[in-house]
Amino acid sequence: MKSKAQKATRNLTPKQMEKVFSKVAAYFNVLSEPSRLRIMYAVCSGEKSVTEVVALCGSSQANVSRHLLALHKAGILLRRKEGVTVYYSIADGATVEMCQTVCAKMAEEIH
Repeated sequence: MKSKAQKATRNLTPKQMEKVFSKVAAYFNVLSEPSRLRIMYAVCSGEKSVTEVVALCGSSQANVSRHLLALHKAGILLRRKEGVTVYYSIADGATVEMCQTVCAKMAEEIH
């Protein structure tokens, strides 16, 4: 049985696949920053305000806000504003699943 990924790319031309590879590389580039992975870890359990993310990540608000914006622009996080408070949540559960799988693999290697 073919995976969902194999089905999605099966009929693409080599030129179309090159576009896919470029988008995937850009996506992983956004996730390659440890601070962004900390933010993903903080938000994967549910929607959080910027203040909550700052507290969970132990970084400055300016730094966290910069990374939240990058994750939002990449389509990895959703953003919602309520009054003056901005909330972030995961846009796609597949991203969380992928990050958790990789983190679990790396954690095994540490032990």
